[in-house]
Amino acid sequence: MLASAIIPAAGSGKRFGEKKQFKEINGKPLIYYTLAPFFESTVIDDIVVPVQRNDMDEVASIIDSITMKKKVNVIEGGKTRQDSIHNALGQINNRTRFVCVHDAARPFITKGLIEKVIISLKDCDAAIVGSQSTDTLKKVSNGEISNTIDRDEIWCVQTPQAFLKEAIINAYDLAKKQSFQGTDDSSLLERAGYRVKIINDSSTNFKITTNEDWIIAESLLSANSNV
Repeated sequence: MLASAIIPAAGSGKRFGEKKQFKEINGKPLIYYTLAPFFESTVIDDIVVPVQRNDMDEVASIIDSITMKKKVNVIEGGKTRQDSIHNALGQINNRTRFVCVHDAARPFITKGLIEKVIISLKDCDAAIVGSQSTDTLKKVSNGEISNTIDRDEIWCVQTPQAFLKEAIINAYDLAKKQSFQGTDDSSLLERAGYRVKIINDSSTNFKITTNEDWIIAESLLSANSNV
């Protein structure tokens, strides 16, 4: 089993107020915690990290600080996350069979979850991580509820998302050709007709988007460092 990981980290941090992927917790930048499990995983052969051009040296330095060594390619990202991943697909190991994409702002990824999602590709074209909704969901139009949605059919999608290499490359090429922008990687494969499987995961794997998220992440990472 040979897999490549893509960790898009070219975000400008406009919503957060700064580039959160480089903000420090316990003396280490956030992206350090995200990258470390991919270095530890025996199923990940190489890693591609798309970043803004002026951040390339900083990311290279962070990678050098990780004890375990692995082939890593830091490249210039695109204008959008989708552009960055499309760029990264052209830089992965030619011999790789699978591609695993994970958000840089999800620092609670584990080696076990990485391996679980990649192993799930044995009977599908793509496997993504998510959790089933526990809230009552309403469809709203102009401030009024139009109907209640069956929550048993609704999932909140996360990363990592894993793909057969040929499938994700074909789906990204098609999206670029048709100028289609998806909300996540799997939506491009769905649109291209590939079979996408979802895996339930109840671990702490949230994405840091707001300052409130940061406070929670800081508390959790600090607690883990004291264990």
